[in-house]
Amino acid sequence: MNTVSLNNLWTYLQGLTLTASNKKWLADHLYESVRNEEMTSAQEGWQTEAKRMRKEKEREFWTSMPRWKKEDLVPSQDIFDIVKDVVAMPEDIDTEKVKSDYLMQKYG
Repeated sequence: MNTVSLNNLWTYLQGLTLTASNKKWLADHLYESVRNEEMTSAQEGWQTEAKRMRKEKEREFWTSMPRWKKEDLVPSQDIFDIVKDVVAMPEDIDTEKVKSDYLMQKYG
């Protein structure tokens, strides 16, 4: 609201015959409304700050990670022992059909 509207509202409120309890009720509701808006605004600010800090920490983490070269990533003998008998699947096998057939056979 602009200043003129606020002044008109204030003049209108002053023209009402309000008891002390009516004025207190009105003041409480206005204050509660302002407090809720301030809390929402502060919460949004905190969330924005938390996001910024999280992104900064992630950036620090990834920049502190060592840069690995392909030759540095040599699997251990244990890994070789696990995968030594694995045979790559041919490209012409329809894996979705295999899955479907298995499920139909098992639960069919």
